[in-house]
Amino acid sequence: MMYLFFNRPNEVGIRIPPYFNPRKSHIVVKAMTFSLLIMMVFSCVQPENSLFKFDPTLIEENNIKLSDFADDLFYIHFADSFPLGLVYDNVKFTKESIFISVKDIGIIEYTRDGNFRKNIGKIGRGPGEYTFYVYFAIDDEGGFIYVLDRKNIIKVYSKSGRFLRNIDLEKYGSAIDAFDTYNSNVFVSFSIEGDNPKYKWIIIDSLGNIVRKKVNKIPAFSSSIGGFGGVYKTNDAIFYWNLFSDTIFSVHDDFNEYPAFIMSPGEHRLPKSKNYSMDQYFKFMKIERILETKRLLYIKFFFSIEKNCFAVLDKETNKTFLIYLQPENEGPLISYTGGIPNDLDNGVAFIPKNYFVQDGEEFLIGIINPSLIKTIVANNEFRNSFSKLPEKKKTLEKLANNLNETDNPVLMIVKLKK
Repeated sequence: MMYLFFNRPNEVGIRIPPYFNPRKSHIVVKAMTFSLLIMMVFSCVQPENSLFKFDPTLIEENNIKLSDFADDLFYIHFADSFPLGLVYDNVKFTKESIFISVKDIGIIEYTRDGNFRKNIGKIGRGPGEYTFYVYFAIDDEGGFIYVLDRKNIIKVYSKSGRFLRNIDLEKYGSAIDAFDTYNSNVFVSFSIEGDNPKYKWIIIDSLGNIVRKKVNKIPAFSSSIGGFGGVYKTNDAIFYWNLFSDTIFSVHDDFNEYPAFIMSPGEHRLPKSKNYSMDQYFKFMKIERILETKRLLYIKFFFSIEKNCFAVLDKETNKTFLIYLQPENEGPLISYTGGIPNDLDNGVAFIPKNYFVQDGEEFLIGIINPSLIKTIVANNEFRNSFSKLPEKKKTLEKLANNLNETDNPVLMIVKLKK
């Protein structure tokens, strides 16, 4: 059930937070607006001086279809001239290229139509090489590519793929939770468990110089498993979280930090303890990804290995949607089936992986295994179905007929309604 509170009829109540500064009201209002949206959908009534809570037990389930928020879609098949294995979820779009991270290969750049362009660095232990490369970030304006390697080292490459330098961040925190580019700088958040990191986060330039830093005041504690965290960006702020922290914060272009919303306490929260196993770890709620568009807020999380799901908030209608996913495999890199029903071309259900803006249009990205496309298109239910975009259905059929089950993955790009 969804709860709201009101100051007077037909007006949603807004609490002016204690960090409000009239001289920076244009910045703080952005953070307040986001918190308000969270409150409207993901929280129950809170005391006046508290922040609004994300409580997965209170999310109202409604039916949702892809056409409710999208009006077009297209597919990009990564050319099979360069065979790929497991493609990690970190897919980045720039003005001219697509960047992906691939198991046993590293960072790869493709053209916007899916043709192989080049490798960015390579796997190894020599100069300019990396042994860990799941997480990377792109500064399209500055022309830099950042790869997070082991031991808190960020490797910097030019747009042409030439290695430029190492940035060693070991002295600032024991482990990096997440990082991304922000306003031609790099935002880095550190795990708060472990060796009591000196900073919660830092902002550095492309040379590794500190632009801004946030001192960590959380007392040291140890955990059986790292808490992990993440970042996501809107047009005017970068947000970050750590699973051991109640609060999800935003950092704005004034380099100040503001609380955005909090995770509801309860048995689903990850405890600060060394007395639980990996099996127990999967029973606690873990936020894996947050995306925000102009209209939608998307949160991917799980309670347990059997309850993998994501929540969607439609800001225009204030409706919430909860979509359950089914794991396809076991192990640390689990893939899922299910998602938002695709009534545009009646193809594969949609699971958002990332978000980008191009020429004023908004897009969400999904990654699909070719075998799943072929299975769905071969089904009689698909053949006899009516789709919102019949021409797109024909295009999908043509794509499926030209695919082999072992071909490279396909990107599903969904264009959002204005």
